Amino acid sequence: MKTTIGEKIKDLRVERHMTTKQLAQATGISEAVINGLENDNGRDVGYSRIVDLAKFFDVPTDFLLGFTESRITKNIELKQLGLTDKAIKVLLAKRQDNDLVSKLIEHGEFSNLINAIDIYVRQLAAKSINTINNLTAVVQRGVENYSLGAGSQPEGYDDAMKYINETKVDEDEFLRYRITERFNQILRDLHSVFNADEQMPSIVSDANEMSANMIDLIDMVKAGEVKIDDPMDAVELMMERMGVSESDMKDAVEMILGQE
Repeated sequence: MKTTIGEKIKDLRVERHMTTKQLAQATGISEAVINGLENDNGRDVGYSRIVDLAKFFDVPTDFLLGFTESRITKNIELKQLGLTDKAIKVLLAKRQDNDLVSKLIEHGEFSNLINAIDIYVRQLAAKSINTINNLTAVVQRGVENYSLGAGSQPEGYDDAMKYINETKVDEDEFLRYRITERFNQILRDLHSVFNADEQMPSIVSDANEMSANMIDLIDMVKAGEVKIDDPMDAVELMMERMGVSESDMKDAVEMILGQE
């Protein structure tokens, strides 16, 4: 939900730990006008005061006026983002959900994900991983030579060799695992964000509970405890076991159909 001019001014003021009196002194705008703005009383305060506030808070006037939710577009040029013309055209075409793209970029693990991808595609870790594997190979040869010199394999030889082999790093497998691990974390978090406000009824969305009830029902039918003559009998029994009323089921179905 978009915030009003007054809410934005108040948020910016509070972020700077300022009172309305202090903001008035800093901008030269009367405290009464600032209070009026923050309370959205509809008073026409003039564009020049909006400009003064935007300059003071270092945000675009379009942000205060509600034309954009970005605070920083005033101060940057596209070239500063380091994006190619093709990448910019993709974003402007909006064939994807740019709000989702923004949340993806904002995620705390996004930079780590991109850095992990960069290390993989540019093989930036190849030298370090080869060094580790070479050291492991030296240790392995040392253990083998010791065994040969002793004339027999010492106790724990097989376990030691197994451990050494397991410490060898498969560069491709290791780096792809790190990328997948970070990407999965972002996906899980974004799924939680996008589904936090509007959840399907828990009785319907909990697949584990539904599966458990379905298995119980099948067992009851096999044991002859219940009789099912047609599919609707099974649906009614499932609804009864899960505590779902007819209206709940109808609402859930409508919700699902509405999302298609």
